[in-house]
Amino acid sequence: MRLREFAEPKADAQKLAALATFLADRAEDEHAKKQISKDKFIELAQSMGVMINDQNINDIVSVPPLSNILAPMDPNSDVISFKGDTEAATGMSVDQAQEVVNSNAKAAMKRRQT
Repeated sequence: MRLREFAEPKADAQKLAALATFLADRAEDEHAKKQISKDKFIELAQSMGVMINDQNINDIVSVPPLSNILAPMDPNSDVISFKGDTEAATGMSVDQAQEVVNSNAKAAMKRRQT
């Protein structure tokens, strides 16, 4: 086995937690419903490089850190709902999540240039 096979699931979970926190905070800022369609969430996650699909999303959402941010999913529903206080649940604000993503992107660009 390669190291990336162990590291990727944790990195994917962190990316999904950052995405869910961002979306929940954005909904709160806009005074919108704290929910998103399952298809749109999957599309956004895949655009971030996370391997997620309609078959495994229920399993992924039911374990931490996403279980702290997202409400349990109804198998017959096409909607993902966010829990109330996401910052307290994750310990990471939107700004912190964006900083983590930006620093990881910069590090990847440096590795790519060398």
